[in-house]
Amino acid sequence: MSMSASIQKTELGAHDPSAQELQASLETFRTLTIHCLVAGDYLHASGYVVETLMLHFAIDQHANITTHMGSWVLMGVIIRVAMRMGLHREPSHWPGIRPLQAELRRRAWTFLYSVDFFTSTQVGLPRIIKDSQCDTRPPSYLLDSDISTDNDALPPERPFSEPSMLAFHIKRHGVIKVAAEIYDTTEAGPPSLAVVTALEAKLQIVVDALPAWLKPKPLEESIADSPSIILNRMMLDIIVQKAIYLLHRHSFINSSAGEDNSRSHEVCIGAALAILEYQRRMKEEAQPGGLMYAIRWRISAPLNHDFLQATMMLCHSLSKYDTRRALDRREDILQALIVAKNIWEQSSDRSTEAQRAIKAISVMLEQDRKTSVSLPVQSSGKKS
Repeated sequence: MSMSASIQKTELGAHDPSAQELQASLETFRTLTIHCLVAGDYLHASGYVVETLMLHFAIDQHANITTHMGSWVLMGVIIRVAMRMGLHREPSHWPGIRPLQAELRRRAWTFLYSVDFFTSTQVGLPRIIKDSQCDTRPPSYLLDSDISTDNDALPPERPFSEPSMLAFHIKRHGVIKVAAEIYDTTEAGPPSLAVVTALEAKLQIVVDALPAWLKPKPLEESIADSPSIILNRMMLDIIVQKAIYLLHRHSFINSSAGEDNSRSHEVCIGAALAILEYQRRMKEEAQPGGLMYAIRWRISAPLNHDFLQATMMLCHSLSKYDTRRALDRREDILQALIVAKNIWEQSSDRSTEAQRAIKAISVMLEQDRKTSVSLPVQSSGKKS
């Protein structure tokens, strides 16, 4: 009921009077959910506790437009409850777990693994799940209707050329596994060139293994695709671009203005521009008449952190390279920041992340304007 109220609120818009009533209902349902979890002694990990906690987390994410530490803490609790129930271990080790139950356990763990990566990178803290302690394999590509409760024999998996939300989550899990390894490896300091090369190769392998319907494709060529497929494709590539940035972030951040543009700098700029382009297209297509208007509630608030990160990357690049240097794609960077600033301004009244982005962009655009004005004078040998 909380999720229903949250989605209805999105449909109406934040400033609609009815949305305020829905917000009150949402908070009531969330409070009652917490009461039920406490009354059921959720730490004892009885049936459906993890599923209820997962829904509670999803509602919390959908309701909060700004990233907050509470999400990471809540996910830590959920993961530990799930571990107590053994979800981190491959269910085939226990013959008593039937195929349908085993698949549901794998799906739940896949969800938790993904969200652990997202919440940890959002707050810049270590992941809770340690891969060396877990062996649960990804779910099979079998829809619920493919698995019988009366038969322990599983049919062959469906081909991944058949689009579905389950196929998206399975393939996304493969990308996130590599992205999580990149995050863990680069968390304490810059990796060696050999490690960077190896992780890049791993990432490329999982990207190449994506089915055609999940690979990046110009929106103009996607008219025949469903809105859900278009959005899934965008969100998956945002994760890929994020993984690229995480892999090269140390070289990008620590490079000095006196150095030539390194490959790390180039790929980070490319990743940031790609992510902000997705922000622009999502915003456009979520408007009335847009391709994703009917599913705009799926454009979740946690994406704002990736958009903010991309914004800060471009601002950082401008702060270290002025117009006296041949900064690659400078005009692209400026245009992307101007568009992003307009988008952030639309949510600045209710998002601290939007306010941070606007402030950073405004400072950098003003700095670039002053530098551009002073250059002709400096080039003529006069003081500015």
